[in-house]
Amino acid sequence: MAMAKEWLLWLSVVAAWYSDATSAVDPFSSRSQIPERITGVSPIHNGHVCSTWGKFNYKTFDGDVFQLHSTCNYVLTSSCRSYYNDFNIQIRRGEDGDHYTIKNIIMKLEGSVVEFSVGSVVVNGRLVILPYSQAGVLIERSPTYIKIKAKLGLFAIWNEEDSFLVELDPKYKNQTCGLCGDFNEVYNEFFSHGVKISPVDFANFWKMNGPTESCSDYTLESTQSCNYMRPLCEQILTGPAFSSCHSLLDVASFTSACVADLCHCGAGGSEQLDPACLCNTVSELSRQCSHAGGQPQNWRTKELCCEFIQYNLLMDNSM
Repeated sequence: MAMAKEWLLWLSVVAAWYSDATSAVDPFSSRSQIPERITGVSPIHNGHVCSTWGKFNYKTFDGDVFQLHSTCNYVLTSSCRSYYNDFNIQIRRGEDGDHYTIKNIIMKLEGSVVEFSVGSVVVNGRLVILPYSQAGVLIERSPTYIKIKAKLGLFAIWNEEDSFLVELDPKYKNQTCGLCGDFNEVYNEFFSHGVKISPVDFANFWKMNGPTESCSDYTLESTQSCNYMRPLCEQILTGPAFSSCHSLLDVASFTSACVADLCHCGAGGSEQLDPACLCNTVSELSRQCSHAGGQPQNWRTKELCCEFIQYNLLMDNSM
């Protein structure tokens, strides 16, 4: 009963948000439907980008979206089809109550080892001050994110909280491994020898924890019982604020992530829906839309995610 009341409240909140949004943006653009999975519409972005955000969400280069609730260390992506690894990125997510973050990132880029944690950047064991540029690696900080650019054909951004995005040059297609997948434009990451495997089983191939490290991971319940939440996610993600994004991104993937976020929102015994569960994925859609060349409008209102800071990321999309 408590969850039903909470859900009705959310529906009323979104209805109010939608009304405010349509008054500020062309209402006819709100009628668009979620497009099918797309490839090639935005060659700068789609099919070249892997990301992780929010409550342990991951999106592979090829478009598979999954949740991996784990604080272990993993290979996010690495070049692995040659004797010499051009790059290797490892990542460890963390949680503090209902606050989900990225604790640290280790990037090996053509001989340099760069380690990121909140408030510090260490290159080859030495703390550095940004901006930093050496050996074909440029690292810059803005008020809202850290940008990493490597001449080998890699671009990445981290908001120093929950979101990390990496983009690769097409020359690495079908040459990568890790949680981001094999970058081959085929949605088959969760099959091994023709047998479907779970995200946890898939991730175990890329777990890099040392023998003395401790971490936790567990399998999340299926989201099938939460499909009734899909209309809420669809209404927000296909709303007028994101009309410029619909031809640039696979909005259906973000809708699936949104449903999963809401479905697992009460995990840990709480029956109350945490707005952050939804806001993180909507924020990620906005960030990636900007990166792909779109112009998302201000989607936060007093009814929805008003406590989240609006980041207007104007990023250099060139490699």
